Amino acid sequence: MNYYPKRPVKSFQDLEVYQKALAICVAVVKKIPAQEELHQCIVALPRLIATAHSLRFSDQQKAIDILEDAMLKCNLSVVYLDQYRDIDNKEIEIEFFEKQIKDLLSLRIKIMHLQRSWRKFFQTKIYEK
Repeated sequence: MNYYPKRPVKSFQDLEVYQKALAICVAVVKKIPAQEELHQCIVALPRLIATAHSLRFSDQQKAIDILEDAMLKCNLSVVYLDQYRDIDNKEIEIEFFEKQIKDLLSLRIKIMHLQRSWRKFFQTKIYEK
């Protein structure tokens, strides 16, 4: 088995969580008509990840809190997708909702792992000083 190291992160666009959040955002907004609460949560995800990435060295606690907000928005988006699927959906296939919900829950876990790794990194830096 060959080992391939991950590409270095040069900007927030290189983060897998950002790329996945953007893909989910585009898929949902294109497929589901104006659902204000859902769209607000989904569209916020890539922005929150980019913001947290920008603040991670200058204001560590705020970056961690922003990632917490991103995880909350993942959960809320799942709720809104469930509701839309069960209440208003007349023309969108159920598989679309199931895929987006699965992807959002997976994204939430990835954001949590990123948050933990940043916390660990920040604590290590504190001890080094």
